[in-house]
Amino acid sequence: MSFKYGKTLSSGVALCVLAGFISGCTNTSDLMNSLNPGAKKFDITYLKQTIYPGKTTKSQITQMFGVPTNEKLNSTSASNESNWTYEKGEEGLDRYMKLAHKYVSTETRLKMYEASAQLSQAQRVVNDVSSVTGSRTPQSQTQGTVLTIYFVDDVVKYYRVY
Repeated sequence: MSFKYGKTLSSGVALCVLAGFISGCTNTSDLMNSLNPGAKKFDITYLKQTIYPGKTTKSQITQMFGVPTNEKLNSTSASNESNWTYEKGEEGLDRYMKLAHKYVSTETRLKMYEASAQLSQAQRVVNDVSSVTGSRTPQSQTQGTVLTIYFVDDVVKYYRVY
């Protein structure tokens, strides 16, 4: 990727974020969710409407959220206890970016990091503006980056988001 293309890419990302803000979309979580369709599984409100302890099964979780990042079995338990962990940084756009870094030159990799940093900065600015205008609920209260689901005999016992 040439320098011109990298500069165009970072400018394009910044323009997309700015366009979303100008068009009245002060909640950029919609943009992030469109780039990472599995992100809803880290939203507590969505989980409360989707996962029912004592009823939801492993197969239903797999259909909704896919294969977990980590799976652990409690071998000391008399019942079949296990837990699945989903990590936001290991899926969606983040996963593709990590994969892309393996196949590009060092120069391009640095430009990708720069574009990512600019996007993060734009996200922080939009979040600050949204907080000041009162049009946004603090994300820390409604979303997390790690979801762990605890099972007994292949049925959800409980789940945690942090």
